[in-house]
Amino acid sequence: MPGTVADIMTPNPICYRVPSTVGEVIKLLIKNNITGVPLTDSNGKYAGIISRRDIFENPDENQTAMVMRRAATVTPDTPIEKAALEMLSQFRRHLAVVTTDGTVVGILTPQNFLRVVREKFGKIKVKEISRSIAVPVWEDSPLSVVSYTMRLSKVYACPVININGDFVGLVTDRDIFDNIDIKSKFQFSETGIADDEDPWSWEGIRNVVTYMIEKSNLELPHTPVKKFMITKPVVTNANDTLETAAKKMETGNYNQLPIVQGNGHLVGMLQDIQILSVFA
Repeated sequence: MPGTVADIMTPNPICYRVPSTVGEVIKLLIKNNITGVPLTDSNGKYAGIISRRDIFENPDENQTAMVMRRAATVTPDTPIEKAALEMLSQFRRHLAVVTTDGTVVGILTPQNFLRVVREKFGKIKVKEISRSIAVPVWEDSPLSVVSYTMRLSKVYACPVININGDFVGLVTDRDIFDNIDIKSKFQFSETGIADDEDPWSWEGIRNVVTYMIEKSNLELPHTPVKKFMITKPVVTNANDTLETAAKKMETGNYNQLPIVQGNGHLVGMLQDIQILSVFA
């Protein structure tokens, strides 16, 4: 069974530099379909890390130095348990792996830990660790209201319920993006994307939807959320084991799963980063 960060990390991650603009980083995220990158200084040494969430939370900042986090790192020799607890402590989805001389050699996200979770803690039930905040929205809530709810709560995946409180779907920031006439309303040059480039060829552009909404003051349609929600999302049962839930997350590359019990009654949300609490 893997024992150190070197066994599970994603090696040789894409990095960017400081000083640079947020727009340049957004372009990098889009082109590579990633959600965060380590930043290095002029000597190529670790300076900090910047993610989609950091950009969302600082929409008025233009320089990466004002947005990046100088977050603690781990080394390739760090035990997996210690790295998991460091990520849980930061409660951020990206953890840089850095050598003693400051060279970035890897990156970790909660997904990197899921196989170890399945092998070592697979018998634990979902209901034993479920503590995530779920932010449900009503199926007739307008898109504009759902977007505001996400930005205010900093929760970017919301279960959808009907007037009786029944769980009927899931909506994420990416689903909102799909319903915006972005090409006619957004000037891509603000993110460093040339106006003559075709952003639709980049699946990863969905990663920056909230930033673009904030930066461009887009007026969202008042379409009810039920028109664009995921009607049959992958879920986990409260009585499922982590082996089952983590496998679903790995297979679908999901960051979170709605938790149901009985006849599909919603009882919460399971985040992959929350699963790391088993290492405590």
